[in-house]
Amino acid sequence: MATGNEITNAFEGIGSPSVFASASSSKRTTQAPYDVFINHRGTDVKHTLASAIYRTLHPLGLRVFLDVEVLELGDVIPVHIQDAMRTSFLHIAIFSSNYAQSPWCLAELSFILRTGSRVIPVFYDVEPADLRWACQGKGIYATAFSLHQANDRYTSEKLEEWKMALHRVSFHSGYILKNNDDEGNLLKSIVNCVLNELKKVPLEVAKHPVGLDEAVQDFERMAFESSKNVQIIGIVGMGGSGKTTLAKMLYNKKSFSMARCSFLFDVRDTAYTKNLQNKQKKLLQDLGFKDLLFDDVEEGKQILASCFRSLCLFIILDDVDHQDQLDALLPGIDSLGWGSLIIVTSRELGVLTSWGVSSIYKMKGLHLEHARELLCWHAFLQPSPLEGFEVLVEMFVNVCKGLPLSLKVIGGLLYRNTKDYWSSQLNKISRLLPKDIKETLKISYDALDEEDKEMFLDIACFFIGERKSLAIAVWDGSEWSGVHGWETLVNKCLVEFDENNIIRMHDQLRDLGKEIAIRQSPYRLWLPEQIADIEKHAAEKRVLIRGIIAQSHEFHEDFTAPVSSHYQTPFEECMELVRSSSKEFRRCRPLELLVVRNNYFTEEFATLSRGLVWLRWFNLGDTTLPWWLWLKNLRVLELDVAHRLKELWEDNVDPPLELRELIITDANYSLLSFPRSIGRLKYLKTIVLSVSSSKDNVLRCLPEEFCLLKSLEHLTLRDCTSLRSLPNRFGDLTNLRHLDLYRCTQLKMLPVSFKQLIRLQYINLEFCCNLYFTSENIDVLVNMTKLEILNLEGCNQLQELPLLTNKGSLRELHLDYMHGLKELPSNIGQLSKLEMLEIGSPLLRNLPTSLGKLSSLTSLDISKCVMLKSLPDSIGGLILLENMRISDTGIESLPNAIVQLNNLQHLKVSRCPLRDLAFLSCSSSLCCLKLIDLGNTLVSKLSISQQCCPRLETLLVFRNDYLTHIETLPISMKAIELNNCKNLKSISGIGGLVNLQQLVILGCCMLDELPSFAELVSLKEFVIKETATECKKIKGLQNSRSLEILRAHTSWQVAAIESLEHMKNLTILELSACNLSAIQPCLQTIK
Repeated sequence: MATGNEITNAFEGIGSPSVFASASSSKRTTQAPYDVFINHRGTDVKHTLASAIYRTLHPLGLRVFLDVEVLELGDVIPVHIQDAMRTSFLHIAIFSSNYAQSPWCLAELSFILRTGSRVIPVFYDVEPADLRWACQGKGIYATAFSLHQANDRYTSEKLEEWKMALHRVSFHSGYILKNNDDEGNLLKSIVNCVLNELKKVPLEVAKHPVGLDEAVQDFERMAFESSKNVQIIGIVGMGGSGKTTLAKMLYNKKSFSMARCSFLFDVRDTAYTKNLQNKQKKLLQDLGFKDLLFDDVEEGKQILASCFRSLCLFIILDDVDHQDQLDALLPGIDSLGWGSLIIVTSRELGVLTSWGVSSIYKMKGLHLEHARELLCWHAFLQPSPLEGFEVLVEMFVNVCKGLPLSLKVIGGLLYRNTKDYWSSQLNKISRLLPKDIKETLKISYDALDEEDKEMFLDIACFFIGERKSLAIAVWDGSEWSGVHGWETLVNKCLVEFDENNIIRMHDQLRDLGKEIAIRQSPYRLWLPEQIADIEKHAAEKRVLIRGIIAQSHEFHEDFTAPVSSHYQTPFEECMELVRSSSKEFRRCRPLELLVVRNNYFTEEFATLSRGLVWLRWFNLGDTTLPWWLWLKNLRVLELDVAHRLKELWEDNVDPPLELRELIITDANYSLLSFPRSIGRLKYLKTIVLSVSSSKDNVLRCLPEEFCLLKSLEHLTLRDCTSLRSLPNRFGDLTNLRHLDLYRCTQLKMLPVSFKQLIRLQYINLEFCCNLYFTSENIDVLVNMTKLEILNLEGCNQLQELPLLTNKGSLRELHLDYMHGLKELPSNIGQLSKLEMLEIGSPLLRNLPTSLGKLSSLTSLDISKCVMLKSLPDSIGGLILLENMRISDTGIESLPNAIVQLNNLQHLKVSRCPLRDLAFLSCSSSLCCLKLIDLGNTLVSKLSISQQCCPRLETLLVFRNDYLTHIETLPISMKAIELNNCKNLKSISGIGGLVNLQQLVILGCCMLDELPSFAELVSLKEFVIKETATECKKIKGLQNSRSLEILRAHTSWQVAAIESLEHMKNLTILELSACNLSAIQPCLQTIK
């Protein structure tokens, strides 16, 4: 066996090993949930595979729990390890030959399965069958269980629980290492699996991404031309030209292939040193360094330079306007690792060039066709003009000069207006553009009603990055028409929101709003000098103050709140000015909006709090809200990082009767329940409680008065692992539409009254692993005709599903990781509107015939159903199915009826004993199929006819050890990847693919001949690595004149790569482990 260092060194490129900092066995409170927990037998693998996994993942910024002390003295698990297991997103269980000798390991495994979390098993010189044999007292673990049975400490029930845990996990998808296998490759597979499971969330780009693809291609073409190990590329253009949008598109495309990435927005807004220091801390956190503290920017530079050394990073700095920002955020970049990419967007070319950035991509205005399309999308909600507007559209397009922001905002201004209005606005805009974009945008602001203007300024100063519902609730509390104002601003393209209803605003519009807000009353305060000005004015007259955003410069590692992210100011400075001006501030109208932190908000501000509509309090230091705080007018109350909170308010305090939203995050002290007076909040619509760590004393129950909240629409109780039941009258919450009880692991039953919640649209019971239904409550969902999403993933105790209505609107049904589910209801086909179905249970043997009646289904995912041997023939009835994924099942063949799936686009089959895909060579047509992904099947020959798959573009084949021949493929193919198909001998079907653009062949060690490339005239990328020694010649490349990338990594001699002189587009040529003398004449022809 390899040592831990040898294994880690085999995984170069993901991250360099750092000091082995354990998540030690000393009792400590976890500051945040763990990403990965490693369950292992220390004497077998602690210093080899387990430590190598830790040392590879930890430098990538992942929180990995590996107990370094050998404490396996029994089966009683300490509390801190229980916390680590509960909070971990993923668990890696390494089963070695002596694993079952440890009661500690078995107890951990049983505990992990009860949490319902994802488990990745690694079979280290054992087979999955060895775990199943344990239930019968056989196999390599038999002796260990005999010893446990002879020990009086372990009851028969406990031993049976451990055996069942081994049996269940043996069916999970995992990795097998045999005696002669390469542990380095195993480590790569495990780490890649973890990184895929913890994928980054892509950034929201643009509602109408017109012209973006061309910009991305131009940028990438420029990047390819650079031969530098570390690339620093600037994106330069005027405000509103699309720099940030392009950068976000590039981030989404690149970040999934990079372990360490960061996108820092609005770097320009760092007028205060503390803000720049916060950007440094955010950058370190993004890159995985979460526990580093420093006092100033200079010290931050030193830490960043130290952390950057030899690492491969992908960093985007958005909207830089001064060299000091680059100095502070990019120190020591010369020492970055190979392959690092840094992108900087700026309006100032000189800032970048004087700092030494030589590669500059200059934003170009949209060409005429794209500019017209973008304007029309915003003016008419379609890509072309309405009849009669063609001439006016052309005139506006000419005036806007291809500037995306102008086209978008002006399109919104013109939306639903007459030709006369268009003509009048054209005269105004023609005088301003392209001189001053802000003055042009101000035309749209000036056209707003007074209330809409105030809401626009609120967003610019306070609500960027906030929930739409929060802003509307605050505006309603100010007696404005929140919904109408929001719709107006959206329709005029002055504000946007993403798929999560988070508010976004372009920086030019934000800056416009900020400049207006600074000059006029009611004042919105975020800068200390503003408060000083108010002190002067307040001495003379009564001043109107809308709100104060006063935020500490202390940056909590979990604090990512978007409020005032553009205007973070030193909190103490603001508060000290308010204190010193307390006499003057008493002359001001009470505040309506206030964001504060820590205990600086004290009794002397009681008067100012009388009019509060929105209060967000970070790090509330007390166990309850202070008695002097005025709650009467409060519409939104947010307590973030409420670590010490025991009760919201005392019994003798009047509750906030006007409250609409109550948000409590990171509660981890002893909030046992909500106050009984919460039932008096008759307008309350939203309650969110999230527990930062699985404390057993957080929210044990809900008071009966909770059920009096007749207006409640959204209830989220996440990670409340002590919540055992819901009140009997829970069904009285008849307006409830959204219910999220994620990982309430002790919740066992839903009350019978639950069936009264007929307005529910979303139910998430994910990883409520002790939940079960009885004959009394099996029908609680029957009346829910509006239910759209039901998530029962990880509900391991459920052997059958609750009864579902056949009249409902259910669109998504998630049934993955349901290890106890034995069958699906026979009438599941009555879910006529179901679009997505995920199924995963090792006990499921059959799928009902009625499955084929799901006429709206577009996505079907069947995974971890190891007892499932076949699909019903009725599957051909899924006429709208677009995506089918089948993995970790016992399916040996697919029914012929699959050729009836005329809308199927993606077919993925992996880790199944599938022996053939004969239907792919028949004359029936899967006319929409674009992608086939095969991995770990028993398919030996692959033949795909043109008649069956006329639009197939992508073929991915991974670790199909039985595959020997690829015979025919449709001419529509564009991309083929053959990865570790160790017995593949012939790929003759590739030779005539005139549309093929990408061909990747990796680890196909029996492949002894390549087809001629003479007809591969569209080929742009060719990669080959580790083929047979007989595969010596790449023939016909002279016809692949579009080739841009050629990578040959082989252990054999390349006899010839013909006619490289014809490859005018070749930008990357990588040859390694090759005899260069054989191809030197060809290399001399490259220009």
